[in-house]
Amino acid sequence: MAPSLVGNVRKIGIIASGSSEMSATVILNEGEERRVKAEDLVVIRNKGGNDVLAICRRGEGCNENLKVGAFSPGVAYAKMGKYPSNAKEYYAFGLSIVGDVTNGLQQNKMVIAPSSDVEIFEDSDNPMEYLGRGDFTIGHYKEHPSWRVPINEAYIPYHIGVFGVTGSGKSCLARYELIPLLRKAGYSVLVFDWKGTDYAPYYKGVVEFDQLGLDEDTVVNYLTSKMNYFGYYSGEYKYRNPIREALETVIYDGEWRSIPAEALKEHLLRKVVEILRSESLTKEGTITSYGRAAIRKFSKHIQKLDEKDLKTVCGRSTPKDIVKLVKEKGILVLDISLSGKDEKLSVFLSIAKHLRDLMEQRKKLNMALVIDEGPQYCPFMPKGIENETTEVISQLCALGRSYNLSIVLLSQGIAGEIGINAAIRRNLNTQFIGKIHPLDMDEAGKLLGQLDIDPRFLVTLPDGHFYFLGKMNPSPIPLLISFKVDELREERG
Repeated sequence: MAPSLVGNVRKIGIIASGSSEMSATVILNEGEERRVKAEDLVVIRNKGGNDVLAICRRGEGCNENLKVGAFSPGVAYAKMGKYPSNAKEYYAFGLSIVGDVTNGLQQNKMVIAPSSDVEIFEDSDNPMEYLGRGDFTIGHYKEHPSWRVPINEAYIPYHIGVFGVTGSGKSCLARYELIPLLRKAGYSVLVFDWKGTDYAPYYKGVVEFDQLGLDEDTVVNYLTSKMNYFGYYSGEYKYRNPIREALETVIYDGEWRSIPAEALKEHLLRKVVEILRSESLTKEGTITSYGRAAIRKFSKHIQKLDEKDLKTVCGRSTPKDIVKLVKEKGILVLDISLSGKDEKLSVFLSIAKHLRDLMEQRKKLNMALVIDEGPQYCPFMPKGIENETTEVISQLCALGRSYNLSIVLLSQGIAGEIGINAAIRRNLNTQFIGKIHPLDMDEAGKLLGQLDIDPRFLVTLPDGHFYFLGKMNPSPIPLLISFKVDELREERG
């Protein structure tokens, strides 16, 4: 049974000519232009016999006497600094149709009759009840704190994107709404804190960068990149050559893990040179010229490794340990701020590959990864190690839908140079779009323009406000949500 539409609603106008089952325009009663605002929720009392929930968008003020493009008496008055008659003046809002709410929320299939009454909800009402009455909500509708917005929790593992310029409130939305929602839905949460200031200070469960261990493949890739690929800059030799194969043998052996960082360079040099020498011996027991060249290359490029690089690979907490700790604590923050980009991405790769392996073994994870600064991991045009992180995120997205792994990716931009890779973006089936950069207006127009939301409106959107759209949103059209920053309500791990 749908909630009663009898409440403190008030009539604000009637439907204009030209309405359809999907759109309509309301002509406001005199004086209502001072009260009705963009994104206000209204109900249309359709003369066709049903009640239709709608949102006010794209307001318009009209005065026949003040039309430009041709001279008229009204224009003459304006030219003289006077005001023409307002007898032909009116105000209107376009209405985006949410759906028929006569008996629960359904697609509206009836033509909305012209002259049908339009009523607006007051704060004491709660029109969000038409969208659902479940236990899971996120934020509140616009400036109405009591109107908690319901979500469809079944689509949490279909992945989430949060977009907005710096200062728009992305990390606050994650801390105060998304992470508590994920916990309530039964997901353990692993946060990758790029800067170390957005999450680490707010939670008890924090693992510092130097505690993190890397898997063998990631260690080889990381050390190889730090040694400039031993001077091989192109083609197959960059990723497959005798020096790399010798290094792989040493790393996979595992003996190096018991060596302290200050002695690790010497250990690697000795072991790799031993392998290169043994594989380059002739029948006479001498080293081939090719072998000597390989030893010289490795001896030269290993000097590029400094103590910081070696400490990066000496962490003791393996990906398996991290996943176990996340399950125990519920929320775990990885503070990866005190490292370079390659080191950060290497840590992410190590953990992501482990999660991928678990899902390939058909294990349900019930886990969410909150990835801050998304373009650092999967940029518009990935290069180097970014290719690997982009690929593994794509794999996690594909598998996560079946094995309850939710990717929550935060980004300053949606697309292009300031956004994330298109392949990843297509996997984010729920999106929260806040204040955007002007460079993102085209992409925002593709996402929201067809739904009567002007991209220019997004450029001026207040901080802490986001359009909520996609699979988790029970409304077929985007809803403008906000949230209350309450330190006492924040869930801490």
